[in-house]
Amino acid sequence: MKKSLLVLPALLSFALTACAGTDVTSKSDNNPAASKGDGKPAKAQGARATVGDTITLAGNESGLKLEVTVVKVVPSARPKDEFSTPEPGKRFAAVQIRLKNVGSVTYDDSPGNGAQLIDTEDQQYDEDLNDISLGTSIGTSVKLAPGSSRKGYLVFSVLKKARLSKFQFSLDSGFGPQTGEWLLK
Repeated sequence: MKKSLLVLPALLSFALTACAGTDVTSKSDNNPAASKGDGKPAKAQGARATVGDTITLAGNESGLKLEVTVVKVVPSARPKDEFSTPEPGKRFAAVQIRLKNVGSVTYDDSPGNGAQLIDTEDQQYDEDLNDISLGTSIGTSVKLAPGSSRKGYLVFSVLKKARLSKFQFSLDSGFGPQTGEWLLK
C-alpha cells in the first residue's frame, strides 16, 4: 500500500507534464509598422508569417532561443545524385531556413527532427534526410554558439500531386514548448 501511495504522485506529475502541450505561433517578428526598405509594403498587424519572415522560438532549456527564418521554398527539388531519389509517386520539396542563436546557451540539435511540411489536404510530411542539387542540407546536426547562425535546406519527400501549404518548426527535436508556423502560399 505504501509503494502505491509513493508512485501515485509521480504518475500524476508525469501526466500533467505530458498534457502541458506546445504553443503554435504564426506571428512574425518582422516589424509591421515599417517597410523593410526593399520596396515591399509592411505587413499588417497580426499578419501570419510567410516565406521571408522570422519567428523567435524558445527551447526547453532556460536561455535557449533561436530566430528561425524561412528563406525559400522549392516545391520540386532535384536530388543531388542518382542515388538519392524519391519513392515512386513522390517528389522532393525543400525549405531553406536560417537559424540564429539569440539566446544565452548553445543550440545543439538536429533541426530536421522538429520540422514538418503540410500540404493543402492537411497531410504532414517529416524531413527526409536527402540532399538536393540546390545546396547544403541542415537537417542532421547543428551546433550554434550564442550569436552564431546557420542556413541550409530541409528536404521532404511529398506526394507528386501535393500542393504545399504550411511549414512548422520546433526546437528540441520537435519537443520544444513553441512551434513556429509559416504559410507557404
